[in-house]
Formats: sequence, C-alpha cells, structure tokens
Amino acid sequence: MDQATHATTPTAPTATAPSADRAAYQRAKTVSDQLLDQVQVLPDTVETRREMGTDAYGIRLHFGTGLTAGRGVLEVAAVADAEVSRDDARDGITWIELHTRLHGVPLIARALTTRADADQLLQQTPATPAQPIPTVGTTPTDVVAPAMVPVISLAKAHAQDTFTQEVAL
Repeated sequence: MDQATHATTPTAPTATAPSADRAAYQRAKTVSDQLLDQVQVLPDTVETRREMGTDAYGIRLHFGTGLTAGRGVLEVAAVADAEVSRDDARDGITWIELHTRLHGVPLIARALTTRADADQLLQQTPATPAQPIPTVGTTPTDVVAPAMVPVISLAKAHAQDTFTQEVAL
C-alpha cells in the first residue's frame, strides 16, 4: 500500500487580471442584460459572440417569428434609439431587424414576420405638412403671392367642353 510520505499544502490559485477578451465579453453580456431589463418581449435566443475579424464582442437577439416577435425588435429599437429595417425576402416572408451599437457594443435584433405583419408593425407616420408660404413682409418687395392655378381633371374639362358645344347649338 502506497502512502504519501510528504505532507502536501494546497496552493492558492494566483489572481490574474482578466484578459481583454474576457473584459469585452463581460461588457457585451452586461449591456445585453441591461437591455433585456428594459423590454417586455423577450427574445427566443440571446447570443454574445465575437464579431468576425475583430476583438469586439457583440449581441444578437433572435425574437423568432410572428407579430409579437416583430414587436420585440421595435422595443429594442426604442431603447437603443435605432432605426428598424425590413427585408422582404421571398414567399411572403419579411425580416425585421436593426443593426446598431449600444454603449459601444455591436447589436443586432431580428424577427421573421409575414409581409402583412411587417406592414402593420412598420406603419409610416404621415409626413409633416409644409408650413404656408408667408405672403406679408415688411417691405413691398417682400410680398409674395403664391400662384394659384385651378386644376381640373381632363375628363371633367372634356365634359364641360361637350356641354358648352351642345348648348351653343
């Protein structure tokens, strides 16, 4: 029977500073956690991954499919103050996604929807009406009179000409 003849003393692991890679990873993970605390719709998948060809870690949020998934992307866009884009791929399938940086960390959020759902989610807000042209100034040369030209459809104009000709006969 073999026995140890020398007493062994455990050695404490040496504390080392975290590597730059680990620090970048932790930063991306922290930003991801903070972001998810601010949205109602949670993604199906959260990826913390190294961006290709760089030392930076980024976040990818996959919200899945459907209207609720698209709402999740819109919530992330509101928190990140980012613009959402759409890609009408094919066969009625539309990707709704955003690509931005949040606190310096690359962020991608995406959902797969139908075109009808994408249209509903990404309704365009009506354009702001143009301000009227000022027609009064302080000097006579400042007075601007916008041209007002009545517009009549060709069909209506043709009908009026025909009526005028018939009455004249």
